[in-house]
Amino acid sequence: MYRVYCNNSPLYDLRDEDLVLISPIVKIGENTAGSFEFSILPKHPHYEEVNELTSVITAYDGDEEIFCGRVVEITKDLYNRKKVICEGELAYFNDSIQRPARYQGLTVRGYLETLVNIHNQQVKNQGIDKTFKVGAVTVQDKNDYVYKYTNWESTLEVIKTDLLKTYGGYLRIRKENGVRYLDYLADYPNTNTQVIEFGSNLLDFTHDMVASDIVTAVIPIGARLEDVTEIEGLDAYLTIKDVNGGVDYVYSQEAVKSYGWIFKTVKWDDVHVADNLLKKGKEYLSDIQFAQIILTVSAVDLHMLHVDMERIKVLDRIRVTSTPNGLDRFFPVSEMTIYLDKPSNNKLTLGTSYSKNSLSTKTESNITLIKDKIEELPKKSEILEEAKENASQLIHSATNGHVVTTADEQLIMDTADKKTARKLWRWNLNGLGYSKTGYNGTYETAITMDGQIVGERLVGGSVDASKLSVSYKSSVEKQISDAISDSNDYTDGQLKSYWTRVEVETAIKNTKDAVLISAKETATSYTDDKLKSYSTSAQIKVKTDSIESEVKKKLNSSDLSTKIQQNASAVKIAWNNISKYIQFESGELRIYDSAVSSSQKLVSKFNYNGCHFYRNDYYVGKIGTNELQSDSSKKGLNFDLESNGAYMTWASKDSSSANVYTMKWTYVQKNKGWGNYTSGELHAGCNINMHGWTLKNPSFEGGGINGTLKFVQVLKMSSDGTVASWSNGCKMQFKNGILISGTWNG
Repeated sequence: MYRVYCNNSPLYDLRDEDLVLISPIVKIGENTAGSFEFSILPKHPHYEEVNELTSVITAYDGDEEIFCGRVVEITKDLYNRKKVICEGELAYFNDSIQRPARYQGLTVRGYLETLVNIHNQQVKNQGIDKTFKVGAVTVQDKNDYVYKYTNWESTLEVIKTDLLKTYGGYLRIRKENGVRYLDYLADYPNTNTQVIEFGSNLLDFTHDMVASDIVTAVIPIGARLEDVTEIEGLDAYLTIKDVNGGVDYVYSQEAVKSYGWIFKTVKWDDVHVADNLLKKGKEYLSDIQFAQIILTVSAVDLHMLHVDMERIKVLDRIRVTSTPNGLDRFFPVSEMTIYLDKPSNNKLTLGTSYSKNSLSTKTESNITLIKDKIEELPKKSEILEEAKENASQLIHSATNGHVVTTADEQLIMDTADKKTARKLWRWNLNGLGYSKTGYNGTYETAITMDGQIVGERLVGGSVDASKLSVSYKSSVEKQISDAISDSNDYTDGQLKSYWTRVEVETAIKNTKDAVLISAKETATSYTDDKLKSYSTSAQIKVKTDSIESEVKKKLNSSDLSTKIQQNASAVKIAWNNISKYIQFESGELRIYDSAVSSSQKLVSKFNYNGCHFYRNDYYVGKIGTNELQSDSSKKGLNFDLESNGAYMTWASKDSSSANVYTMKWTYVQKNKGWGNYTSGELHAGCNINMHGWTLKNPSFEGGGINGTLKFVQVLKMSSDGTVASWSNGCKMQFKNGILISGTWNG
């Protein structure tokens, strides 16, 4: 029974002859505010209480609210009858403005809460309560990263443009304990237990499907059959002949009677089992082919006849059957027109215009979304508290459902029959799972007996890292075409392009202080036993203070690998087990003699001063640029020997078989001399040929270029090669490098 109130005063109740309205009609629909129109006579006891913008009109079906909103327009005729037009509560969002702002890094829920909070601040304490609290939000942005601008639009306009147009979904106003919630749902929230059936409670039936769209018989085609040829030159495909009495089609007998035989071939390339293909063919015939149509029906709401029957509501999914059309599918209730005084005239619109979006509209929406996504990379997404609130709202808002217990399992479904249920929880010995595609559908959320947790998202305050590990293995055929030369010893030089079966394993492993991501590929079968060994692997190890990555490849006896280690102050690179670590640190390129951190020694480094060289942890010198201390304008290339270095030399390998380098021109550092290599001197290890060039300003031992050179004169030699006698005090006198006199004895 319908009832209407103005604020707290009754306006319409058929049990009271004074509480009468003329032509009360409620119109409600998905994502619209809805309207309520009626006329009220001057003699009505609450005639004066119905006023524009200050009166809230609420309509009930029994105890359930079907409309609530404010009076927005009143006109009077010659008899002072008021014609009243009301708009639903969603229109309250037209009363607030979203000032210029940029929002980024929010979730869908976070963005909606921001808009609603701004709205509430503008409309609070204004007589009529027009505030909202965000309830259940199941619509999600794929990256949890909303990037939007507002610029003086109304809040309702922003919600429709930034959320509904971009992400789809459905708005629902829900009231609990005096709180008005705004839910934003990705799917229809309820499957109605009623059935609208042709010849029963379906009084009138019209649809926008033209005759050319109707199919009465379907030929299902499945996956391509390998190594099967029925007609030369044509591929063969799976059909339903073997499971359908030798017939490759399914049909609706009643639809054929109504429209005749109208065939259509429908392909499912991913179906490999004939029984499954048969099910899909039948489903298409009675259900899927009607997915794009919109039905307008006049139907008896059985709730009006049986109070225990569920009432039909906007956003319900409801089953519609029409045998003459071969129709048997669930449609969403997208619009309702309710005649409070003539319920038999009620109209339902089933199906949604959203399913009829044009390609250009979808493309435009996708392009806009992509542009928003690439404007800036995500920085932060704090969703835990929102997820907790959202989960609470989802649980609290679940006011319907059917619990069915069998001998093997427990089911919670949106209908009482698992054959018609679309949304359900299924709990049996093998695990707990949720499906939104039916009992035999895909369970995208599940906890299984082998310890696996399956789901699109994981939200929590803490997770035991050692438990959060994922691995995947697969075996595939692969062509190995990048053989290295070393493999020729094992393949007779024929390994050019080689097919083999390899096993691929990928994994994510967590420990208390690191996350390891790895992928490995290993050959598991070989042709003619020529490929002895093949594997490739890569891994990334992320720690709190460093990142390490490594790539390895093995082909027969050859091993190749590269490694990168990075921390806050250094980057190390190594490759192929023949290089030592190359490290970028403190603005320098450094090379070490070992890949083991605990024992590695610095070999050389390069910085803005030049190339620096080390030997066994001793810094021996550098090659670089410098300038004169006395005149900084004089720049030059320096070979600098440090105090730790014993010598600086030019040396050469005298033959190809030599295992040492012979010093040819050597400077010995002060206090570092040895043998006949005295310190602080330059030593020759070969003849010096001046090629006719002048040797200027030499200084000779015992004298200079202008002075006396003293020497010993040999007088007589013994037979054994020793000096028998000699004379001391011999002299040669030089001037300007020329011998001008001399004194010899004997």
